[in-house]
Amino acid sequence: MTAGQKLIRGMNKVLDAAVAIALAVVLLYGGYALWDTYSVYNKTAVSGEIMHFKPDISNPTLSDLQAINEDVCAWLTIDGTHIDYPVLHGTDNSEYLNKNIYGEYSLGGSIFLDCQNKPDFTDFYSLLYGHHMDGGAMFGDVKNFEQESFFDSHKTGTLITSGKSFRLEIYACMHVDAYNTYMFTPGVPDEPAQQTLLSYIQKNALYYRDAGTDTDSRILALSTCSSATTNGRTIIVARMSEEKDTGGRG
Repeated sequence: MTAGQKLIRGMNKVLDAAVAIALAVVLLYGGYALWDTYSVYNKTAVSGEIMHFKPDISNPTLSDLQAINEDVCAWLTIDGTHIDYPVLHGTDNSEYLNKNIYGEYSLGGSIFLDCQNKPDFTDFYSLLYGHHMDGGAMFGDVKNFEQESFFDSHKTGTLITSGKSFRLEIYACMHVDAYNTYMFTPGVPDEPAQQTLLSYIQKNALYYRDAGTDTDSRILALSTCSSATTNGRTIIVARMSEEKDTGGRG
């Protein structure tokens, strides 16, 4: 064998080794990606253990959930969707962006109430946040309300707090910017500002139906990211009607 042939054979061996290493890296990365995706959605989904503690309208107590995390302030269900989660109330609006009810890191985070809101939902306007996750996880199904047929066929939900249960009547779907001062200023204690917000929702909603809302009402909004525009947010708005007050404490 000539020196040139030996050189070519050596180069071929190096090339074969490089290709083998590249294929191994691709396979390892693919396996990791599958595992990571599974882990993300496994942690995003509410575990069977937590679902076991879901409060009932006939017994609206959060004591078992609050024993796990004292920041639990409610349980939210939107009928006909995957939205069926405990609601957390942190010291700021970043605390539960990527943290689950156990305090563990989770890409999907938790559903959480704006830190400026009262955790007993006595504000005129309460605002909830959740990530837009694939498969309808967290607030992934909120985006579906931008379809008129979905909005028309999904009208109700329930919010259960400590000792109280509220019927939710979904009456508006909106697409706004993340810096919208009307929709992202929770609380709204004075009556003129309350009427301004109600009028803004009616005039700017993608879809709207009359729910009899006025300044004596309480309203709840669910906000999530929208991929349609940069910094876009999809929001659904519901009127809260108290169904039960047991006088109990969570």
